Amino acid sequence: MKSNKRHFSFKVNTIQQALKIMSICKNNNVLPIFFIQFYIINGFGPDWIIEFRNLLLKNFSKNTFKIFADCKKNYGLFINLVQHKINYLKVNGDRNTLIRLSQIAKKNKISINPKITVIDITNIKNIESKIYKCLRKKKK
Repeated sequence: MKSNKRHFSFKVNTIQQALKIMSICKNNNVLPIFFIQFYIINGFGPDWIIEFRNLLLKNFSKNTFKIFADCKKNYGLFINLVQHKINYLKVNGDRNTLIRLSQIAKKNKISINPKITVIDITNIKNIESKIYKCLRKKKK
């Protein structure tokens, strides 16, 4: 049975941005997908994204958000994030490598390279108005 929630993907840098988005999306029946760029994961390490998810799980349930991470060509990071059950992963590579990685992801029920539009809110001060504008666009 499918839920009637809409999905939006937001590029975030901090937990405060994520918490603000979660509170807005919860009121509007929207399932947020948090996109985390490669340079953040590469700088802080894969443990940062796991702690990010754990901090969100303290305040919200598991089914109220998803995480989308960019791995570029770092296949070790990809395998690490697959083991930790990150929902969506974006990875670059040649055809044979992508086939092998997709087999690993399929076994662990992870989606790789989904076609999701990402809304960049990292430098926006009034996040609420940006989300409401996106919601109005999607309704039309």
